[in-house]
Amino acid sequence: MSDSSSREHHDNRDQAAGSPGTHADGWQGAHSATASASVSSRPGVSSDDRQKQRRNLVAGLIGALVATILSLIFVSSFIGALHEPGPRSAPVGIVGPPASASRLGSTLDHAVPGGYIVTSYPTATAARNAINDRTIDAALVPGPHGQNLVVAQAVSSGLTNATIKTFTSLAAHAHVPLSVTDIRPLHASDPEGLSQTFFVTALLAPSFTFGNLLIRRIAPDLGPHWHLALIFIYAPIVAAVAVAIADGAIGALTGAPWGLFGIGTLFAFAVAVVSAAAARWAGGIGVAVFGLLFIPVGLASTGVTLGPNMITPWYADLGKALPPGNALPSVLNTTYFGGNAIASRLGILGAWAFAGILAMVMAAILHPPIPGQRAQPEPDSGAAARRPAARHRATA
Repeated sequence: MSDSSSREHHDNRDQAAGSPGTHADGWQGAHSATASASVSSRPGVSSDDRQKQRRNLVAGLIGALVATILSLIFVSSFIGALHEPGPRSAPVGIVGPPASASRLGSTLDHAVPGGYIVTSYPTATAARNAINDRTIDAALVPGPHGQNLVVAQAVSSGLTNATIKTFTSLAAHAHVPLSVTDIRPLHASDPEGLSQTFFVTALLAPSFTFGNLLIRRIAPDLGPHWHLALIFIYAPIVAAVAVAIADGAIGALTGAPWGLFGIGTLFAFAVAVVSAAAARWAGGIGVAVFGLLFIPVGLASTGVTLGPNMITPWYADLGKALPPGNALPSVLNTTYFGGNAIASRLGILGAWAFAGILAMVMAAILHPPIPGQRAQPEPDSGAAARRPAARHRATA
C-alpha cells in the first residue's frame, strides 16, 4: 500500500516538473513566430509597399500631365482668340443711298481688310434705331459741315475705340471734319465694361461644378428626378445672389434686375443640368469634355470684353452656339439696350437646358449606373429564402 502511494507521488512530481518545460517550449515557439511576422511586416520591406509607391508615382505623373494639358487648352483658347484683336465683319451703317454704303465699304476694306460690313439707312434716326436694336454697332452720318460718327461704347470698348480710330484716320486723310457721338456710354461704376463678363463667369464655374458634384459627391444615391429638382432650386438662388451683388451692392449692372435674374437663372440651370447629365451618363470623361467646351472655349469665343466682332470669325461663330456666348450678349443687351435682340440667345440657352433635362429624364427611365461608381449588389433571393427555413429548424 505504501509502495503504490510512493510511486503515485513520484509520478505526480515528474509531471509537475515537466509542465514548466512544456510551457516554456510553447512560449518560445510563439515568440519566434511573432518575431518573424514583425520582421516581414516592417514598412518599406514588402513588395506590396513597393507596388503602392510605384502606383502613387504613376498617379502623380498622370495628374501632372493632365494639369499640363488643361493649361495648354486654356492658354491656346484665350491667347489664340485674343492675341490679335481687330474689327472682323463688324456691322456699321451710313446715312445715304446704297451707293454710299458701297463706296464706304470699299474704303473701309482697303483700310481694314474684312473689318466691316456696311449697310445704308435713309435717315439718322433710322441709323440710331439700328444701333439700339443691335443690328449695327456704329453709324456714319454725313452733314454739310462734316461727318458725325454715332457709336455705342457699351457694345464693346475695344471695337468702339478701333472704329473711332479707323474713321478718324479716314476723315483726316480726306480732310473732312469728324465728330463722335456716344449714345450708349458705359456706367460710371463699370467704365471698362468688365462687370457683364464677370457676372457670366461667376455663374458659369459654380453652376458647372454644382451639377458635377451633385451626381458624383453630394447626392449620388438620389434619383435623376430629385437631381433635377435640386438644380431647379439652385439656379434661381445663385442668380439672385449674383444680381444682388452686381446691381444692389456694387451698382455695376443697373437698370434691369429682373431681366438679369431671368437670364442668370436660365443660364445657371442650363450649365448645371448639362454638367449633371454628363456626369450621370459619361462620368469624369463627359464632365471634362463639357467643362472644357463651356469654360475655356465658351468664354474665349465670346471675345470677353472685346466682343465677338474683334476675334476670328469662325471662333466667334462657335461661341454663339455655346451657353456663355449667348448669356454674355443677353446680359449686355438687357443692361444697356432695353432687352433687344435677346430672343434667339435665350432660345439657344433654353435648348441647352432642354437637352440636359431630356438626358436626366432618360436616366430616370433607363437607370444606367453612374460611371466610376460601384453598382449596388442585388439582394440574394436564395439566401433570403433560406433564412426563414433556418429559423424554422432552430425553433423546431
